Amino acid sequence: MNQAAELACKEAARLMSRQQDAALLPDEQESLKNHLYICLSCCRFDQQLVFLHRLAQRYAEVGPPTVDDPR
Repeated sequence: MNQAAELACKEAARLMSRQQDAALLPDEQESLKNHLYICLSCCRFDQQLVFLHRLAQRYAEVGPPTVDDPR
């Protein structure tokens, strides 16, 4: 990917989603980092993806909370 080209939000979202499961290529990481620096909406979306990924991992590890479990 050409670093001179500005990353569109749609492409940034695709990269954010992909990085939850695998490492991005260095040029993809740099492009995404630059995009997140200037795009507040994508920055928030990235934070939400990270939160949901962690939540899913925890659910997979410990299962759903029970009624008497204050998690």
